[in-house]
Amino acid sequence: MFDSLPVFAVCGYSGSGKTTLLERLVPRLIQSGLRVAVVKHDVHGIEHDLCEKDSHRLFRSGADVVAIGPGESLARTVAREDTSLETEIGRLVDRYDLVLLEGFKRWRGLKAWLLRPDQICAPKDCG
Repeated sequence: MFDSLPVFAVCGYSGSGKTTLLERLVPRLIQSGLRVAVVKHDVHGIEHDLCEKDSHRLFRSGADVVAIGPGESLARTVAREDTSLETEIGRLVDRYDLVLLEGFKRWRGLKAWLLRPDQICAPKDCG
């Protein structure tokens, strides 16, 4: 279903270098003229505001919040409807040339799997 969409996942366990790879790759893709979005999976929950910041307090009250600052904006929405990965990708593919996924190990589309140094074996030890 998603094979024809411009979506690619970078997967691996914590410490494997997913964020490092993407933070080096994204500027190059943008410099080549692509509009790039990244969807990050966070199993621990999203924490980008301190508990007493206004935008966090408004979000906790039940509001969808768009924070706008110099050169950036951040939208945070309350999960009231289907918030599956597939739904989010469907919303993004019309606005971006490429959607990169960080994490999402169960993604069935194209992906690269990164290994931590302790997960790599020498060819003679891999059987």
